[in-house]
Amino acid sequence: MSTLAINTLTGQTSASSINVRGEGSANTNLQQGLCKAWVNLNGTGTIATRDTFNIASTVDNGTGNYDAVFTSNMNDANYSVTGTVADNIPIASNRDSIFQCVAESASQINLNAFSSSQQDRTHFYGQVFGDLA
Repeated sequence: MSTLAINTLTGQTSASSINVRGEGSANTNLQQGLCKAWVNLNGTGTIATRDTFNIASTVDNGTGNYDAVFTSNMNDANYSVTGTVADNIPIASNRDSIFQCVAESASQINLNAFSSSQQDRTHFYGQVFGDLA
């Protein structure tokens, strides 16, 4: 069995653009499809990250409201962000929670859980897709 080790990939016509053959005859841009940052945060008590990628720090803005600050900034605030929130309590008790994950600026995202008011939750997850600066 052979092993292939690659340190650098460069596009044929541009160093910052690598197209990959997708399904059928469609091509997709590799850089556009990669997750640029993500966070797995415990939002109860003193907040703590379980694991992260491209996150330098987290900020506790108060009950159920947290910022995740990027190590490497995004190009601008026009990127896509998604996430979810859950707790260690029965699932039926989580159904009244609303979750917001917002592209707050080129340097951070904001994570919020609330129903009639902000709520701490055991599991906050946020993912970022777009162009790095």
